[in-house]
Amino acid sequence: MEIERRAAKTGETPHLWGRSAALEKLNNEHGLTCNERILFEQFARGQYLITQGFQLLAENNLTAEEWKKFRTIANERTAEIADGALAMRAKRNGQRV
Repeated sequence: MEIERRAAKTGETPHLWGRSAALEKLNNEHGLTCNERILFEQFARGQYLITQGFQLLAENNLTAEEWKKFRTIANERTAEIADGALAMRAKRNGQRV
């Protein structure tokens, strides 16, 4: 009954909803599919760079070398940055990580 109720909310048949739920579980990277994870990593990377850039500007420390350093970090640690963002979200929502 619960599956039918949730499927009805999405407009899918119970079979399709169950299939989607199973695939989501198999691809579970915080409930993201592979493509969603790639996009999320890029958004998280952009957020990291914006945050760091504004901090450097606020402290009057924005130099080409400092910015290059942060861009390198963002490129090399994109997955870690995304994992950190997802962990913070889960913590805010009271979920286990």
